[in-house]
Amino acid sequence: MRYDKLEAADEVVKRLFDPRYSYKKAYIPLELKYAYLQHYLEAKWTEIVGANLARSCSIEKIVGNELYIRTASSLLANELYMMQALFLQKINAFLLGRLIIKKVYFHTGGFIRRQQAKKQAEEQAQLLKPEYTRCPRCGARMEKGPAMCSICEREERDRLRGNITELLRIQPWLSYEECQAFYKCDRILFNAVRDGLKSYYFEKVRQGFATKKDELMAVLFLSEKQPEEITTKIYENTLAYLRKDAPMQRFRR
Repeated sequence: MRYDKLEAADEVVKRLFDPRYSYKKAYIPLELKYAYLQHYLEAKWTEIVGANLARSCSIEKIVGNELYIRTASSLLANELYMMQALFLQKINAFLLGRLIIKKVYFHTGGFIRRQQAKKQAEEQAQLLKPEYTRCPRCGARMEKGPAMCSICEREERDRLRGNITELLRIQPWLSYEECQAFYKCDRILFNAVRDGLKSYYFEKVRQGFATKKDELMAVLFLSEKQPEEITTKIYENTLAYLRKDAPMQRFRR
């Protein structure tokens, strides 16, 4: 029959772990050897520990020459821990008397679940591990994703801040949408530059140190009108308002 040539499990274990046997046909990784060993012990588990104990504990895994056994309770785990020498003797007796398993650990199901959760967290952290590349501007090592490194990004933002400042000194009436035609920036940066310039010129007018140019810039910033739209009345009323109400206005803001 076709089953006559099947090799017994005992012979397979002997062939896998006996150094006198040579494997001329193919190399067998150590992980596969211990995987078959675990399968063999699980099949013989009732004979090894007895029917009663087999219902309360089972093989969890084999890592190298260490055997991990899962128990139904922590009390049983402690009892088996006190008998681990006998446990090792009985297990290795089923392994042709060779000392294949050298250590045995007993854990409850909760410990196993924590170990599995820890392993999953490590795998997830490995997947989320950042990838690195080179900054296209300076060549510094940086995380993949941003267009440039943080230093170059700060320098670019400072350069953009300077450009917007010069633009608003020339055209103080520009809005954020109109500024986009000259420089692409976010609204936060534009408002910060604009508010800084407004505070500078408003304070000079309030303190009485403003030149004619400073007064004109303050009027243009506050009214948001172009020079040809500024009348003498608007000009004088705006300056009067800044000299009188600017401190209270800044406090309310």
